[in-house]
Amino acid sequence: MTGDRRALLEAFIRSDVSPDGKWWLDVPVGLSIGDPDTYATVDAVCLTSRDPELPEEFPDHDGVPYVYHEVDAEIGLGKADAFRALRETDTFDGASVVLVGAESGASSVGTVGDLLAHQELLEADWDWTVEERVLVSDTDSDHVTHVCRALSVRPVRVA
Repeated sequence: MTGDRRALLEAFIRSDVSPDGKWWLDVPVGLSIGDPDTYATVDAVCLTSRDPELPEEFPDHDGVPYVYHEVDAEIGLGKADAFRALRETDTFDGASVVLVGAESGASSVGTVGDLLAHQELLEADWDWTVEERVLVSDTDSDHVTHVCRALSVRPVRVA
C-alpha cells in the first residue's frame, strides 16, 4: 500500500465515521481458491462483531496480534500464510465485517469493482457477513458517487 493510501486509511479508521470493531489492513482474500500463491488483497477489514481494536500494524495497537508478527518475515512467512493459519481456527467464525477500499486522489469506478470482487473472494474464504462496503478517497467524483450509490457502496471523503 502506498504511503498516501495508508495515511488515508489511518485517517478514516481513526475518524468518527468509521465503524467500530477489530481492524486488519491488507487482508489477503481468495486464499481458498486455486493456486496457493495467488490471491487478492482488500485494503482494510473491520470485524464489527468484535471489540474495537486498531490494526496490528499501528504503533498504538494494544490488542492481541492474531496475524502480524515481526518475526514472520524473518523466517519466510508472509501475511497470506498467517491468514491461512488463522482461517483454520474458529476464532473469527461468523463475524460481521465492513470492507474498505482506499484510493488517494480521485477514486475510480475500477476501485468500486475491485471492492465488489474482493467481497466475493472474502466470502469464499470465511463464514463472514459483509454488512457494508466503503470506498475511501480524498477527492469527490460524480461518476464514482453515482456508481457507489447504485451498487450499495458508501463513498467517504477524508481530507
